Parts: sequence; structure tokens; C-alpha cells
Amino acid sequence: MAKLFVKLVFLLFCVQPLCAQNSLCVYKTKGTLLIEDKGTQTSLKKGALINKKSLVHVLPQSELTTIDNNGNSYKINVDGKYNFSNLLNFKVKDNKSSFTSTYFKHIWEELTSSDDGNTLIGGVFRGDLLMITPKDTCKLASSKINLKWQTLKDTKLYYVFIKNIKTDAILKIETNGSQMALYNDNPLFYEGSHFEWTVSTNAFPNLDNLPFFSFELIDRNTYQEEKTLYKDFISDLKAMNLSEIEIESILCETYGLCK
Repeated sequence: MAKLFVKLVFLLFCVQPLCAQNSLCVYKTKGTLLIEDKGTQTSLKKGALINKKSLVHVLPQSELTTIDNNGNSYKINVDGKYNFSNLLNFKVKDNKSSFTSTYFKHIWEELTSSDDGNTLIGGVFRGDLLMITPKDTCKLASSKINLKWQTLKDTKLYYVFIKNIKTDAILKIETNGSQMALYNDNPLFYEGSHFEWTVSTNAFPNLDNLPFFSFELIDRNTYQEEKTLYKDFISDLKAMNLSEIEIESILCETYGLCK
């Protein structure tokens, strides 16, 4: 019975971050930061992994933000040398929003995933899809609609198809680039607010067999109303000194609320 009690106590302690956490991933840097591993110093950049044998040098007027695989974040803005255990003492206060830990879990996956030929954006593998932005089911509060897609080797021409859900009208554009812009004064956008788009390397594909991304055009007032749904998440990001532009970019790329 005594042995069982000891095992239970050990397991309870091992669910704590200090026992379970083996590495941190650099999320954001400011100034000059160095990582020392096996006597060798290199610059610390976004996406780098810090393990239990690493020693981090934070130089004056520099700042380091790291994340773990549980969605926690750690922020240091005081110069000095920090080993792995030291870094864990700088955990950012508990998040107000569940969106925050979910977001950082996705970022962890993106930054630490190996390159296997698929593109990982917002925690979702694109696979063979060419479309990048507007991401699927996004809400867009802008008079300018920027379309971006992946390009393929040895492929020069791409065909962009944009469909008005209300009228079934389809706009087809041939281009040799990886992005283009349309404005909401285009006749395609005169009626309705819901649209779909796709990209093909075939000039005359069967559209019924192509995957489409959908997007909704909203006004600025609706954007601000939708933004209030993420107020605690935004508060967490501001606590990490993210700028308004960075926060808007995160809302767009991760949750599909775009300005």
C-alpha cells in the first residue's frame, strides 16, 4: 500500500510543467538573443527550440517570448543568462481566454512540424490545395479582396474562379502570378455578401470537382462587433506586448476575422 501511495504522489508531481516540459519554442524575439549549446553560441530566432541543456543569453534591451506544447507562454525582458529551469519561472499569467492556449498549441505545431511537402497554416494541412488567403470561411471587412495562392514548379498560368453564392455568377481570371487584388466595386460583388473562390492550373476544369474556399464580406461595424468575441484573447496578446497590427493579423490568419 505504501508503494502505491508513493507512485501516486510521484504521478501527481509529474503532471506539473516543470516535470513534463522538455522544450520551449521561440515565438517572438526583440533585440539580441543568444543560445549556448555544447559550448557553441548562435543567434536565437523564431522557431528555435530550447532544451534542458541550453543556456539562453538575453542582452540589454532585448526580449524573448517562448511557448510550450501545452499552449503556455513565457516572457523575459530582463538581461541575463537563463537555463531551461529559469525560463519556466517566467510563465505569463494564466490566460483569460481558452482561445489563447489553443492558438499557441497551433503555433507550436507549425513551428516544430517537419517539412513533409505539405503546408501547415493555422494548424491545418493544405495538402494539394493551392489557395492560401482569404482562408476558408473567413469574414473580410475591406473594400480590397487580396487573393493569394501557392505556385507549382514548371506551371506558368493559373486560373482563378470567384463565385457569387447568391447569383451563381462566376468570374474567371487568368494570371501568371501568385496573387491578385479585386475591389468590392466589381460587379460580381454588387449582390450578396457570401462568395467562394478557387485556383486551378486547368483553364476549363469541372468546377464541381474543385474544392472552394468561402468568404463573407462584412462592414467595419460588424468587424468591431465580431472582434468583441475575442476580447479576452486580445487582452492576453496585449499582455505579451503584441502590437495592434500583429493582433489583427493573428485574428485573420487563425480565426478568419480579417480587416
